[in-house]
Amino acid sequence: MNKILITSLSTVILGQAVEVDFGNGTFGMQGGFLGLTGEIDCDIATFSIANRHDNIDRFYYGYDLTWYDSKRMIQAQHTYNAMASAGNQILNNIPLGENATIPEMEYRLKGMDVNLQFGYDLLHESDDDYIAAGLLLGISMPWIDATKSDSTIPNLGFMLDNAGNLLDAKDMFDKSKTELMTYKIGPSITLQKPLIDKQLFLFGAASYAYQTGNIKNDYAHADFTVDGTFQSYNIGLQFIPFDHEFEWGWLTLSSKLYATLGYRYSKWDLDKMSIDISGNQISSDILAPLAMKFGMDSSVGYFGIGYQF
Repeated sequence: MNKILITSLSTVILGQAVEVDFGNGTFGMQGGFLGLTGEIDCDIATFSIANRHDNIDRFYYGYDLTWYDSKRMIQAQHTYNAMASAGNQILNNIPLGENATIPEMEYRLKGMDVNLQFGYDLLHESDDDYIAAGLLLGISMPWIDATKSDSTIPNLGFMLDNAGNLLDAKDMFDKSKTELMTYKIGPSITLQKPLIDKQLFLFGAASYAYQTGNIKNDYAHADFTVDGTFQSYNIGLQFIPFDHEFEWGWLTLSSKLYATLGYRYSKWDLDKMSIDISGNQISSDILAPLAMKFGMDSSVGYFGIGYQF
């Protein structure tokens, strides 16, 4: 369904070329959620529809629409365990660290990232040989599903005996969804240079943008307005296998067909926050000192097939 949505959106952008990319790589996340003090990462798969550069005279435009789908990331609940252990020691004189075990959390990211570029060719030798500068406009719409792992039997020790307003441990950390929506604007540079005339090309692109938006988690009663930055770097090779139409029986392969092999790195940095997904609605006064900057990044290698109309 989501891939169909990307395809439908891309058809409204008419151009001289379209490329479909399939990628695999690593996704990382740090901060934002209470206790997520170190980076956790996992494998991620991507599906993109893109057009890096189309000219109207020396002006150009480009776009990329990318769907992300990660594996599960595991977060050990060191912060919650430390809070419970400290409470045990204060209230019940139990040695620090005993009777305080919270299940690990599992996170999975899905969502879409859309970027448009508009600009001008500073150097234009041909449609396949250029250096251009422009403006990036974009929107990121990921969401993060969180569930508790079944690998640990929860035990809050003092919390069950001395804080009746808190949830029973077995009821904590219910399933939740954290939704992000940020808008981006900033400068971008893109280039392409021939390595083997009319057949092999090196391309690259870099963007650095300001972003603003909001993050919501209904289960945690969290709603943040956030600012930050977005970075994206893309480098690869484009190969045109035929310099003329090639007929093989009933099959005709056009010189307009091409393949790409590339690497893309993207990074989202956002304000400090502390989303408590335990379900206990810990007060903002307690959460505030524990807030950390929320960051996500992806490193993806991809293979694509494109066609120049």
